[in-house]
Amino acid sequence: MNKNELLEMLRSQRETYLSESQITKICGAKVNFNISAIKNMLSSLVDEGSVILTDRHKYAVIEKTNIVKGKFIGNIKGFGFVERISELGDDLFIPEKSVNGAVHGDIVLARIVPKVIKHKNYGRGGRNNDYSGRSTEAEIVRILERSTKSLVGTFMVYAGGAIVAPDDKRFADQVFIPMDKTMGAKTNQKVVVEVTAYPSRNQMAMGAVTEILGDVGDIGVDTLSIVRSFGLTEKFPETVLLEAKAVANEPDEHDLKNRKDFTNDLIITIDGDDARDFDDAIGLKLIDGGYELSVHIADVSHYVTQDSEIDKEAFKRATSVYFPDMVLPMLPEELSNNICSLMPDRIRLTLSVVIKFDEKANIKDYQIYKGFIKSHNRMTYKNVTKILNGDVDACKEYAHLVPMLKNMEELANLLIKRRDIAGQLDFNLPEVQIDMDEKNKIKDIYRKPRDMSDRLIEQFMVVTNEVVARHMKNMQLPFVYRIHEVPTQEKMHAFNECVKGLGLNLSITEIDPKPRDVQKIIMAVKGRPMETVINSILLRSMQKAKYSELPVGHFGLALADYCHFTSPIRRYPDLTIHRIIKLSMDGEMVGKTFGFYENFVVESAEQSSRRERLADEAERTVDDLKKAEYMTQFIGKEFSGVVSGISESGIFVQLENTVEGMVTMDDLPKDNYTYDEVKWTMFGKNNTFKLGQKLKVVVSNTDLILRKVYFTLPEDFAKKD
Repeated sequence: MNKNELLEMLRSQRETYLSESQITKICGAKVNFNISAIKNMLSSLVDEGSVILTDRHKYAVIEKTNIVKGKFIGNIKGFGFVERISELGDDLFIPEKSVNGAVHGDIVLARIVPKVIKHKNYGRGGRNNDYSGRSTEAEIVRILERSTKSLVGTFMVYAGGAIVAPDDKRFADQVFIPMDKTMGAKTNQKVVVEVTAYPSRNQMAMGAVTEILGDVGDIGVDTLSIVRSFGLTEKFPETVLLEAKAVANEPDEHDLKNRKDFTNDLIITIDGDDARDFDDAIGLKLIDGGYELSVHIADVSHYVTQDSEIDKEAFKRATSVYFPDMVLPMLPEELSNNICSLMPDRIRLTLSVVIKFDEKANIKDYQIYKGFIKSHNRMTYKNVTKILNGDVDACKEYAHLVPMLKNMEELANLLIKRRDIAGQLDFNLPEVQIDMDEKNKIKDIYRKPRDMSDRLIEQFMVVTNEVVARHMKNMQLPFVYRIHEVPTQEKMHAFNECVKGLGLNLSITEIDPKPRDVQKIIMAVKGRPMETVINSILLRSMQKAKYSELPVGHFGLALADYCHFTSPIRRYPDLTIHRIIKLSMDGEMVGKTFGFYENFVVESAEQSSRRERLADEAERTVDDLKKAEYMTQFIGKEFSGVVSGISESGIFVQLENTVEGMVTMDDLPKDNYTYDEVKWTMFGKNNTFKLGQKLKVVVSNTDLILRKVYFTLPEDFAKKD
């Protein structure tokens, strides 16, 4: 009997609490066993939090008790929440008196208090960690794992020693630093601190400085501080850099052997103005009354072999992380910006997918090749948009590309129509563009345009990913799929209640909804003042897309088969499946190799999903900081916006440039307000505020530490709705 079998045995028992002798007797009745081994396994299960040991020396599986295992989410105000691990149910509210030494991020056991509390300003998520709602109360009874090993903060020297004020106020107010552990840091410098003692009721947290990032206010230090707070790094180990330099050689005859030659085809890349790594290139021909699309993806796996030093680091990172003033690439620059980048007029190795469509964009045939190309032009979205819009100068400069680009637009529109019929979800939510100047200062923040050139590339990559995923599923080989599961009944019900509260006659089928059901909502609010708000709520009601070894489909794209194949420079799942595809082409996906990848795709999917979530959070955090920093120059200025959220603390307003800020209750016009959480409305005798309402606001303040923007209403704000 192993530990997992013992745990399942405990789960299957009718009784909740069992003594050690009872457990050993049950085990002995089934198999020959070693009593000390059973005791060790019980101890291990207790250590990991799967089983509890009561004061009366009885064991119980936690899901049979009022104990919940989860992650503690701290709050600047001292209270927190426990987010359940591997268990359905709402988060648990932890009052400040019941935190019992836990800090943000800890894995804990919490005991449910037998009451449900109505609380104010106790939101664990939301825009300001501040909204009313209902939560089950609990107290933390055990800390299983300390997740915060290091933190970033501002260093200060005072008479009795030194302290660091953490940037993340959810951890602690201050960390004491002994003078022999400062590394010579000076007041008002940003530092990285290793935590050596955690805060308690009787003692403040203690730590040691491990890195000095720079002075507060220095260019780049703000972003670097966030990078470190998420455990990210911009530097590669020396062994990785040396290996990258050694393998980054221009392709020779040996490299091109047994590859299809695409160098005579008209092939281009289309990327943003500031892009430096080009991992996809495209070409299009008109054949037999239809279209032949070729999508060429950099063959990164040729240079990054399984278990090489580069590969180990790439697996660890799993994704590139993009900030306005910094990029943390998955691969060293020798590869990402050089030998693996599909630069114009350079021979580059590819995995190429050639898809034949009929005149209505239905797929007739496809082939996957190991190939090599020579891109003719490095095009940008801006220039392609100009050409598609008929700009005379752009069309003249790129005359040799105009016919192909026009045909690409035609095919892309057909693919969009086909996807729309299938029910794909296009939320069309505003995406922020933050432009930096040559000194890495914020130049402008605005809503990122989404032109036909962007949609063209989107459609070509989606159809390529679909074809590859279906091909590999049919071959029944180990693979990493990109999946988006069907929304849960609970989330659909919550969405329907929200929409009903807003007074809209819209609803979604709650049991087993189809993409078309959601698409109808998106189309119904298109162009209306509530569009962005409803789409945002709807998006939050969806499951989170992730990677999986199982082909369960992609709800948002309305596809049965989907994967990420087209960006191996910046995503590890793409690199994993490139290797599998090439091995299958060469007849080598058998025996031990098959067995290895059968296990590895599970590891790759889990690691990539985890790192993707981390990268998304880090990118949002930096964006929020840049937005707050940018809006500081506009204090006292008036802007137009839309009410995007409401809580008992005030209302949230999103500006056209995507910046969201709060008008606190204290800054609303004096009135006797009531917050209706069902109808998402704040109403008083003279004033009413509701989601989607257009408002003029004045920037009143920004908080760069908390990365927040605050608004007030203009002095001439109308007293009547």
